[in-house]
Amino acid sequence: MNDAEFTEDVKKYGDMLFRLAYSCTGNMSVCDDIVQETFIKYYRLGKDFDSEEVKKAWLIRVTINSCHNHTRFWWHSRRSELTENESAHEHGDSDELIALRDALQKLRPIYREVIHLYYYEGFTTGQIAKMLRVSTSAITSRLQRGREILKKYLE
Repeated sequence: MNDAEFTEDVKKYGDMLFRLAYSCTGNMSVCDDIVQETFIKYYRLGKDFDSEEVKKAWLIRVTINSCHNHTRFWWHSRRSELTENESAHEHGDSDELIALRDALQKLRPIYREVIHLYYYEGFTTGQIAKMLRVSTSAITSRLQRGREILKKYLE
């Protein structure tokens, strides 16, 4: 992989990985760090993947792992983002959208990441199963359970 290919991949996948990191962590201030860490690992790996799908799956998996590592530390859960809802209102987000984001952040990460990949990124259950290295039925179950919990939070 040369620098031009790397730059192209950052442009191509950066926004998607940022949205995924935000969905997993719920904290915009750490999303840049997580995405940057993912791309550093990708650059250091320096290998060509068999296909774009394999490369994309690898980037998503590394981003999710970085998110899990971030949320694993106890002091991250003690911090709070005081201005996130205020800035959401300033950007014109509706109350419904803010309520949905808040409800998504209450979900356990295994439900939140699957819902994000399915609804926001448009992956199929089979593709998500490959990325997360679990069975398709596990992904289907996580989607169903995540929807049920999300519905309860939104009522």
